[in-house]
Amino acid sequence: MPIQALSALHESASLSGVTGALLRPGGFLLTERGISHCRFSPEALIVDVGCGTGASVDYLRQQHHFRAVGFDLSEDLLWRSSRAGYLPLAQANATDLPVVTGACDGILCECVLSLVSEPQRAVSEFFRVLRSGGYLVMSDLYDRCQENSQRTHFTECGSPLRTRAVLESLVLDAGFDLLVWEDHTRYLRELAAQLVLSQDSPADFCALFAVSGSGCSGSSSVAFPRPGYFLMVAQKK
Repeated sequence: MPIQALSALHESASLSGVTGALLRPGGFLLTERGISHCRFSPEALIVDVGCGTGASVDYLRQQHHFRAVGFDLSEDLLWRSSRAGYLPLAQANATDLPVVTGACDGILCECVLSLVSEPQRAVSEFFRVLRSGGYLVMSDLYDRCQENSQRTHFTECGSPLRTRAVLESLVLDAGFDLLVWEDHTRYLRELAAQLVLSQDSPADFCALFAVSGSGCSGSSSVAFPRPGYFLMVAQKK
């Protein structure tokens, strides 16, 4: 399952009037909150994994003057981006980033890990490219069900929805120190409400998540067990 993320849909013109350009829970508010937990120096090198059309890369460069770059598996999204002419965006897989070991100050991973088939490899790759003391800022869907905190659920289309315990284990096992875990499910509810109101039916809302090439293509609905949305910040030891 490739690395196209919900954030990569998602800056489409048809939805910009509803969501303010991003189909991502919390939008830049969560991006900003995530980096606020990090002690980035001016001109820090930040890699946005699963950058889509580059909205977060643009935001980090314009608002914070970071040396932000973006990678996404979807060549179509990268070439369709109106930002492609002036932003450093390139095609790459989350498990094989074209970045020198220890070169990055930060990794941004928004709405991506839930669509990666080998999350352990991806998180290990994040650890590799970060310098000692570098930060991983990640936000995504997760399963809030507590009956069995170690289980991994799958949606009808095959996309994994992992629990907090599983996600924390992925990060800790890779060698990171976990600094922050915050639940921001209210942003998921707000986004769902906005989109349902803007569409003809709930089925149309579900269809937005059937990302071509993501393993969800052709699915008419998405069956999450108990969906939530989180923000996590971790640091390379």
